[in-house]
Amino acid sequence: MLELISAALRRKKPPTHGLFDTVSMEFRVRLFDIDMNMHLNNAKYLKYMDRCRLEHAVATGLLDKLIQARCNAVVANTEIAYVRELRPYQQFSIETRILGWDDKYVYFDQRFMSQGKLHTHALLRVVHLYGGKAISPQAMQEITGLNMQSPALPEYVEQWKKLLLSKKRYTEH
Repeated sequence: MLELISAALRRKKPPTHGLFDTVSMEFRVRLFDIDMNMHLNNAKYLKYMDRCRLEHAVATGLLDKLIQARCNAVVANTEIAYVRELRPYQQFSIETRILGWDDKYVYFDQRFMSQGKLHTHALLRVVHLYGGKAISPQAMQEITGLNMQSPALPEYVEQWKKLLLSKKRYTEH
């Protein structure tokens, strides 16, 4: 809750980063973040990732534009690869960046780093809502006045999109 209040207070400040810049935040694994295996609980990863996407939105000025336009963003899909564990009291950073968008979703890349090594990599796709209904990234840009072009999505995102489409087809039967 304090993060939301802090973000709301800072959202009017001028952006410090461009929309496609990487925004990094530093953390330390706390005792109440660990599970019975004595490493960062998998549910806590999502909480940290939410916090960092919020910071990315503040640092890039996106949060202010979304609030003014009465749009919000909802995570539609997440894919996480746990590469190395994070132990109690270990310092780590999370690097968050927007990779681009297609006709429906905005794609985020989030990386948990410690001592120069990748510990966890996550891909997310986010859908924007206006009036309670999903809108395209292009419509969101028109409403917010962003008007930017998406870079080409990396091949690993395109492969992930194919996997999600096949999963959707499988669950529709």
